[in-house]
Amino acid sequence: NPVTIAVRGYAAALRDHERADTEKPKVRKRKSLRKPSHETLIFDCETTTDHAQNLRFGTYQCRKKGVLVEQGVFYEPDNSKALSLKDITVIRDYASKHSLDCLTRDEFIQKIFYRYAYAYGAAVVGFNLPFDISRLAIKFGTAHARDMRGGFSFKLSNTPHHPNVVIKHLNSKTSFTRFAASGQFDSRSERKKGIKKEHRRGYFQDVKTLAAALLGGRGHSLKSLADTLQTEHRKLEADGHDLPITSRYLDYAMTDTQVTWECYEKLLAMYEAHGLTDTPAHRIYSEASLGKAYLNHMGILPLRKVQP
Repeated sequence: NPVTIAVRGYAAALRDHERADTEKPKVRKRKSLRKPSHETLIFDCETTTDHAQNLRFGTYQCRKKGVLVEQGVFYEPDNSKALSLKDITVIRDYASKHSLDCLTRDEFIQKIFYRYAYAYGAAVVGFNLPFDISRLAIKFGTAHARDMRGGFSFKLSNTPHHPNVVIKHLNSKTSFTRFAASGQFDSRSERKKGIKKEHRRGYFQDVKTLAAALLGGRGHSLKSLADTLQTEHRKLEADGHDLPITSRYLDYAMTDTQVTWECYEKLLAMYEAHGLTDTPAHRIYSEASLGKAYLNHMGILPLRKVQP
């Protein structure tokens, strides 16, 4: 059968050629890491069930090239309404029994979160990650960056060189998340040479978002996603989120973090099978992002660039 082939051509604007020789040289930029390092930080928070949903405790894993290097539990020591002294004792005993690191919220932020997410350039992974990040915040405000206008800025640490995390919600499945710019940090010699460093934006991967982009259809819960992907571990049932802390509840929380990692691992393998090496997984926000990644990989430029 005959096949109709449509070919679209574009005329180059004359002004672009005229301006090419007279343009000022662009400022050279150092190449920034477009992809996360080999480290991965996975964490999950458990909160109260009232309107405030304050942090009670959380669990985390740190991995390098997929291999578990450290894991532990952290808790909020300064809110007696969220955790009693008996609850804290149960958490510490559980951590000791299972050879886990036991940290306060502030210690987790200083020793784990900013070390991996900011210094190491690790992928920060969670299910419904914006919610978990907001539970760690000690202060919040409005994001002022042009690309994050209308979003929130969360202060996680009082350490001056630790930037805020800014989050802008797009819909129930998708949010933009990155570190805020921390001000001028180019050295004098770099400024003289015209070298401008890009600030560390971080690499934040919401498993819920990646699942929606790759699997489509309805949004998944962690339980339904684990069932769909047939992960080794599955989400456990909790007796109640506002009850006194027990070993069983801590098992539930530790399993959540493990299941989140296994879902992420399977989704990452699924995405890598597409062969879209130019676009890292943390830049995939929806099915449309996947389509744009294919166009970018094929070298097809947007209409507004080729026909301004």
